[in-house]
Amino acid sequence: MKFDEKEIQDLIKELNDAPAEQKSEKIIETIQNIIDRNYAGTITQYQKDFEEYSATKENDKKFGLRSLTEKEKQWIDRAIKQEDTTSLTGKEIDYLPETTVSYIFEDLKTAHPLFQYIDWAPAGAQKWFLSERSGKATWGKLTRAIVDKIEAELEVLPLDVNSLSAFMFVPKAIINMGYKWIDKFVRTVLLEVNEEGIEAGIISGNGNEAPIGLLKDLNGAVVNGVYPDKTAIAITDLGPDSFGKDVLPILNRQGKRNVDTIIIIANQNEIDTKIYKATHVLGFNGYVKSDNYKNFIYIASPEVPKNKAIALLPKKYTAGISKMGIDYSDHYKFLEQLRTYTILTYGNGRLKANDDAVVLDITNLKELKAIVQTEGEITTSVKGEVTTKSDEEIQGA
Repeated sequence: MKFDEKEIQDLIKELNDAPAEQKSEKIIETIQNIIDRNYAGTITQYQKDFEEYSATKENDKKFGLRSLTEKEKQWIDRAIKQEDTTSLTGKEIDYLPETTVSYIFEDLKTAHPLFQYIDWAPAGAQKWFLSERSGKATWGKLTRAIVDKIEAELEVLPLDVNSLSAFMFVPKAIINMGYKWIDKFVRTVLLEVNEEGIEAGIISGNGNEAPIGLLKDLNGAVVNGVYPDKTAIAITDLGPDSFGKDVLPILNRQGKRNVDTIIIIANQNEIDTKIYKATHVLGFNGYVKSDNYKNFIYIASPEVPKNKAIALLPKKYTAGISKMGIDYSDHYKFLEQLRTYTILTYGNGRLKANDDAVVLDITNLKELKAIVQTEGEITTSVKGEVTTKSDEEIQGA
């Protein structure tokens, strides 16, 4: 869960107004008030569902619950309810059971439109191959030399080298509901924070203890583990004249691979303005989508800067989550109604090849022209200006 600007300002004000000896307590008190306010609706809904579930004995699926294994219950006892602290000292990370991670991972893959076009390694994998077919198949006897050559061309992506961290707050009102409801809450919160963090890594991660994002150049000079930004290619349209001439040859490797579906990623404002005008024309019944050059799929991400977009081929970015962990600090134990944890997600990601994605400069993306064919003449409308040409004029041109 993220604090908005007003909540941050309130926190700063409370801190500045508090006496020096009370600042630590005031920080926690203010955070707790914000959390209570933001989680009020969630807690109320959980309590309502819990009462209905208890009264009607409805099945778990209706309420988003699932049956937990004994290992998962033991983890909740140890890490959340703190009834069993024999193996959680506050100085080490307690890893979520693989079954819990798998459920979160499956939800994560469908939670964000972008994630549906990522090549995900299986949950829990420590390493994953970046498979990129090269060369042509040839008939002949299988020899060790061929096997060695294939193995040498397989690049491995380690999935346990980077961690994504965030705070998680678990209200005791939910803890008191029992295992299934705690599990549902934890999975929901982990899904929320990981969705935002993983998207940031996929788009803008710099490679230094982070994934290598789509905005980065795999072939650029790496300084202290940081990859440079890709040089953006300026385009004026999403048709054959500009995109097809300057971008498509990179994606299709000068015609050596077929490209049809292309993911276009930009921030929401650019999609709603520049890209919308470049792909829609105004007709009698409103705007009509007219970009039929390629199968473009548009996805919004706040991580893409203004005047930029990314053209990505589906399943060409590989990412994975190896494990998730939870830790807590003894400093927060005095809180009576809230328990505070640090959650860690270990994973990684990068493009399979540098030309699987292209960064676009859409500063000068033009509005789409509407051409209307009528009997004996063609009427062309550009930005509200209408010109008409007869058949004779067209043929003469």
